[in-house]
Amino acid sequence: MRKRIAVLCVATVLAAGAVLLVPTVTTDTSQGDTRVLGITVNGGRTLLVGPTDPVTFPLEVTAEDDSGIRSVSPIGVWGPSYGVLKASPMECTPASHTVSVCRGTVTVDPAKKDVYNDEAGTWFVDLKVNANDGDRFVGQTAGGFSLKRAARISGYGVPPHADQGQELTVKGWLNRSFWSDNKYHGYEGGPAYLQFRAHGSSRWTTVATAVSDPAGTVTARVRASGTGEFQWYSPGDKWTGSAISPPLAVTVAAKPGP
Repeated sequence: MRKRIAVLCVATVLAAGAVLLVPTVTTDTSQGDTRVLGITVNGGRTLLVGPTDPVTFPLEVTAEDDSGIRSVSPIGVWGPSYGVLKASPMECTPASHTVSVCRGTVTVDPAKKDVYNDEAGTWFVDLKVNANDGDRFVGQTAGGFSLKRAARISGYGVPPHADQGQELTVKGWLNRSFWSDNKYHGYEGGPAYLQFRAHGSSRWTTVATAVSDPAGTVTARVRASGTGEFQWYSPGDKWTGSAISPPLAVTVAAKPGP
């Protein structure tokens, strides 16, 4: 049975068809003039976590107080469905007499059940900033960031050679990481775009759209218009990362004249 210790005062609301835990009241409090100037998680990039491999990502907090910053004590990061991850001790480097930049890391290991499928989504930093004069800042919803399930998509069905105007049935398999059993499984209901790039061009153009079936299969029918490459692109969503298939090359021969 899953068990999590609730370290945050949260309430459950329904948003975009999923349960997201958010504080019932404003949780940022300040004693004195201590304030957070900025928080960066994973360099500002979406955090993509596969089914098995641990991921360690950086956490950076820039804070200010007229007496200087003594320390930042991170409780950790938290997300939907009571997801909680611990942060390492933060090392602070003064940028001026009043401002310090404090850095630490957070590790998420799906193989150790640090996260579950329903914990993908928007996460927040829970921290306390301590100033040299005893002032402090406490925030539970600072530095929002995205933690998503990694996705993959493959493509097949494009012949190496085709005639001009020949109908092609291009398929693909869209799958995403399941933290519940540490494997990739087909992703049902995921959007996917079949794109084409003509030989010698750097531009991909969408030529068909599809939605994955219960097995994660996507299918599109298009006509061969010229030599080039096809690829599948899935943009993902709030809970799932984007994915691009390897290119599928096709050489198209013009129909002989009369």
